[in-house]
Amino acid sequence: MRKNKVIRILIILTGVFILLYKDAGFYGFGGYIDKFWENILISLIFIIIGVLLIKRNKRVN
Repeated sequence: MRKNKVIRILIILTGVFILLYKDAGFYGFGGYIDKFWENILISLIFIIIGVLLIKRNKRVN
């Protein structure tokens, strides 16, 4: 059970790390492409999944 909690916390920390990641974008064929919204979306997905897994575990116990 402790191992599952560590995995859930690591999922949340991965989301926070992606949110704070400073790779802003790149130059493509049409000019500069910003990855700001992509980073926010990916980090929110990780954070929400981690929080939902923790809340589900508390309801089961």
